[in-house]
Amino acid sequence: MAGSHIKGAMPPAPGPSMEIVRVKTSETETFTLVSAAIWGQNVHWFSGRSHECTADKGNCPRCNSLQPVKWKGYIQAIQWTTRKECFLELTPNAYQQLDALTSGRKNFRGSIVRIRKSKGGAKGRYLIDILERTMPETELPAERDPMPILKLLWRCNERSGPTAA
Repeated sequence: MAGSHIKGAMPPAPGPSMEIVRVKTSETETFTLVSAAIWGQNVHWFSGRSHECTADKGNCPRCNSLQPVKWKGYIQAIQWTTRKECFLELTPNAYQQLDALTSGRKNFRGSIVRIRKSKGGAKGRYLIDILERTMPETELPAERDPMPILKLLWRCNERSGPTAA
């Protein structure tokens, strides 16, 4: 009988399993893009982690305390080395490269990209190559919204940072 070893409330169901992937310096990764478009999100970045910016909802305590805001783009992809779905995190410059390189395509879905980051650690630049061939739409999984996984990550970060309650 399920829950026979628990009195009271049952534990919550496991959260989303997709990871946020950042390409690291000098490694080349290949991805098949699943999303038709990139999901843009403003975040506060400190202590090496992103934190939700709620300025678009009216008020953001982190903006009020003058914490820096960065734009990050998230695109659902299949990472070739792991063969798993993930959300690839991109900077504004990486998005602009991707957009320029795919200008002849109606959207990103099915595009196969190689991404590496130049030397320079966190300050390194993304270098993106688009392969000519694409993955047929019928072989791709359904698109997903990155917000559930982002919200899970931000909840993990709630107690960190100078304005945490």
